[in-house]
Amino acid sequence: MSKAIAGHLYRHYKKETMTYTVIAADALDCESAKPLVVYRSEYDTPDHPRGTLWVRNREDFESKVTLADGSVVDRFTEIPISF
Repeated sequence: MSKAIAGHLYRHYKKETMTYTVIAADALDCESAKPLVVYRSEYDTPDHPRGTLWVRNREDFESKVTLADGSVVDRFTEIPISF
């Protein structure tokens, strides 16, 4: 499971090019006080330009997803930075 860490880069399971930088991993929902992750897209689409901000509850961000073939993968996978 990928843990959301501010400043780290992640790939979404749906598409190799769907990458995001976590802006904040410790935001709170104003109604429920549940932890939220704020993340920024690092790719362009016609509907959502690079830099679009997204919010998802942390439990969901760090969850696993079952694919159509039955395999289970992380919803977001950290992309290691190599120097």
